[in-house]
Amino acid sequence: MTRHTILSKYAVAAIMLAAVTYTASAQTDTPAMPFLRMETDARTAGLGGAGSVLPDNPAAIYGNAAVSVLGESCGGATLFTGPWGNSVSDSGHDALYGAGGYWTPDGRNGIVAGLRCYGGSRISLSDDAGFPAGTARPWDLSAEAGYARRFGKHVAVSLTARYMRSDFGTDIAPMQGVAFDVGAAFRGSMGSQRQLSWLAGIHISDIGPNLKGSDGTALHLPSRVSIEGALLMPFSKNHEINMAADAGCCFFNGEIYASFGAEYKFLRHGVIRAGYHVESNRGAGSYASVGCGFIVGPVRCDAAYRLGGNDTDPRNNSVVVSIGFVL
Repeated sequence: MTRHTILSKYAVAAIMLAAVTYTASAQTDTPAMPFLRMETDARTAGLGGAGSVLPDNPAAIYGNAAVSVLGESCGGATLFTGPWGNSVSDSGHDALYGAGGYWTPDGRNGIVAGLRCYGGSRISLSDDAGFPAGTARPWDLSAEAGYARRFGKHVAVSLTARYMRSDFGTDIAPMQGVAFDVGAAFRGSMGSQRQLSWLAGIHISDIGPNLKGSDGTALHLPSRVSIEGALLMPFSKNHEINMAADAGCCFFNGEIYASFGAEYKFLRHGVIRAGYHVESNRGAGSYASVGCGFIVGPVRCDAAYRLGGNDTDPRNNSVVVSIGFVL
């Protein structure tokens, strides 16, 4: 092991420890920007929210961005939207619309970027006397960009910056702020069969200062730390099984969650997926999911269906779709 590799590992550990210490010391039970925890693309949704370290993922910026330089491709992009099919109110339907992508020209340095917008429903307003005062359509936005760097053949780190804005659709000043993600990932092979590989990672999401609500209340971001793993098992050119597992903890309320998922790629063009997500808050956020996909050259089309869980959660019993490409 070279001195450069040793120093890089110590640097990664120091950054992670500092981020955890800062985030854990400044959290309460009331988070802002809860849409930041939503699954983005249909592949992730079909795996129950797992898959943060699966390589060659155009939506890597929303998981562990370090994995963007540990795959076989040089870039990719995706468009996604959802959830569709379930509404918990009569005022309309809220959905997430977004895009993500990455580019690694030399396989060692990578750039990741993304944009998300959440909203769609209208809410009724009233004046101080309780009389109707029209409607408003609130929406949330996040724009992110990051950089990933691979050290040697197996280790990579990433840093992502995020701008967030929550607009209430009225004359109330929007809530806005910045946050950061820090990630690290490792890729290795198993035994003599080098085509059988595994990945492990850790990343801390949405590290940032407090946001101020419309009433002056300080709101914390949904900061969390997670560890991830994935196993890639290509049996032939036509058949491959990938398994993924993520587990983490939310700093703002101490909630512990875990996701498990698997996908089977067959005949080079078809994909089927299944996953399960469980949370420690009496199972209110637990759910199962299934998904499918179709691959034509570099183009990937995916859909996922999320079922079960809390009936008041609009993400349950709903569909997420995405389309993208990997070069």
